[in-house]
Amino acid sequence: MKVIAKDVNSGKKIEAHISDENYEALQSLAQDKISDTKLQSFLENLEMSADAKALIASILKTAIKVGNFVIRVGKRIVEIIIMIATKFPKASFGLLLGLLIGALVASIPLLGFILGPFVTPIAAVFGLAKGYFEDLQDQALERKIDEVVKRKIDEAVEMFQPLNGEINVAS
Repeated sequence: MKVIAKDVNSGKKIEAHISDENYEALQSLAQDKISDTKLQSFLENLEMSADAKALIASILKTAIKVGNFVIRVGKRIVEIIIMIATKFPKASFGLLLGLLIGALVASIPLLGFILGPFVTPIAAVFGLAKGYFEDLQDQALERKIDEVVKRKIDEAVEMFQPLNGEINVAS
């Protein structure tokens, strides 16, 4: 099967051949997970500059034509980023903070040239790991709270079970 990818900015086309098995796997990617209006409203509500939003909008336009259908690769990438950022907010923040610290170290004259390539990935991984573990703790706490609330509701229902059907409210 022939696959054609087109660069949005330059219009340059790239062709490749894939197997039928991979073609069937790619068909599932052609289906939208999030509607365009939901994605657009989410992006409009982000607190970022208009330039950054324009960059994301250009990423959203990236697509690949596979046989008879089009896979919106840019949209898939943005969907994955949004899913990760909403599911693991502290890990996302930790990664960004680690990258920022690495960039600051790399910007130090002379010393940054030597330390930057080592500090940046270490700080990024540390920030990601620290944030991920905090996200896991938050999820565990949320599960425990849900269990306690469910248990208390079950206890309350059990406590009033003998009255089931015994009380009639007159209107």
